[in-house]
Amino acid sequence: MDRADSQHDSDTRKAGVESIARQLTGELICIGCGYNLRGLSIRERCPECGMSIRATLLGIVDPHAEELEALNFPKLSGNGIVLWSIGALVACCSVWVLRIDEIIRAKLAFNAGIGNWVSLIGVIALICSGIGALTLIRPHRRVGRLMAIRAAIGVSAYIPVVMMYWAVYRGFDQSATMPLIQPGAQDLERSILRLGMFVGVVVIVLGIRPNALMLAMRSVIIRTGRVDRQSMYALLSSFGVAAAGDTLNVLGIMSGGVVGDLLSQLHVVLVALGSVLITLGITNVVIDTIRLRPVLLHRGVGLVDVFETNSEKATRVGTS
Repeated sequence: MDRADSQHDSDTRKAGVESIARQLTGELICIGCGYNLRGLSIRERCPECGMSIRATLLGIVDPHAEELEALNFPKLSGNGIVLWSIGALVACCSVWVLRIDEIIRAKLAFNAGIGNWVSLIGVIALICSGIGALTLIRPHRRVGRLMAIRAAIGVSAYIPVVMMYWAVYRGFDQSATMPLIQPGAQDLERSILRLGMFVGVVVIVLGIRPNALMLAMRSVIIRTGRVDRQSMYALLSSFGVAAAGDTLNVLGIMSGGVVGDLLSQLHVVLVALGSVLITLGITNVVIDTIRLRPVLLHRGVGLVDVFETNSEKATRVGTS
C-alpha cells in the first residue's frame, strides 16, 4: 500500500512538472542578452547567454497584466505624465538660473540680461506641467468619481500657482535689483506669495497623487515591491522646508531688530536647503515618469502572451 501511495505521489509530481513545462509561444526577450526565447520551455536556459528563462519571466512578465483596465488614451497618458514632471522641473530650474544670475551680478558686476526671458520660460513650463496633469484626472474608466474630482481639484490649483509664480519671479524679482541678496520693501509680499505657492503645491500633490500612484502600479516592478519610492511625499517635505524659511522671513520682517535679522538669516538657509531638496525631489519624479511612460504606452506582458501548455499546443495544432 505504501509503495502504491509512493508511486501515486511520484506520478502526481511528474504530472505537475509536465504541467509546468510550458512552451513559449509569444515574444519574450532574454533579460541577459536580448535573445528571443520563443518556442523554448521555461525549464531551459537561454541558448546565447545561459540565463535561466524563469529569471526572465520573473523580471518581465506581469501575471496581473490581463486584469489591468485599458487606458483611455495610452499615448496621451504616457506623454502627459512626462510633460507634467518635466514642466515642473524646468520651472524649478528657471528659479535657480535667476538666483545664480543675481549672484553673478552682485559679485562680478556683470548683467547678462537673462532674467526676463528665463522667468518667462519658467511660467510657460509651469503651464505645460498643468496641461500634462490634466491626463491624470481620469486615465481609465475604473477611476471613481470622487478620485476624478479630487484630481481635478488638484489640477485646478495650477491656476493660482501659475499666477503667484508670475507675480514673484516676473513681478517682484524683475522690479527689484537683488531680490535675494538685497530684498526691498516688497520682501514681505514676496514671502507671503511664496507661502501661497506652497499651499497650492500641497493641493496639487494631494489631489493627483492617488491617480499618479495608480498609474505607477501598472508597472510590475513597483507593484511587486522591487522599487519602493515615495517621491511625491518627499517633494512635499522639501517644499515644507522652504515654506518654513519664508515663514521665518515674514516673522522676521514683522519683528524687526536683532531677532528680525536672525530670522531673516535662517530664512535664507532654509530656503536654500529646501530649494536643493525640491530640485532633487522633482528630478526623482521625472526619472520615475520617464521609466513609467513605456509601461503606459504598451500593455504589460502577461502569462498568456508568452506561453501555453503542451496540451494546449497539441489541441491548437490538431485543430489547425
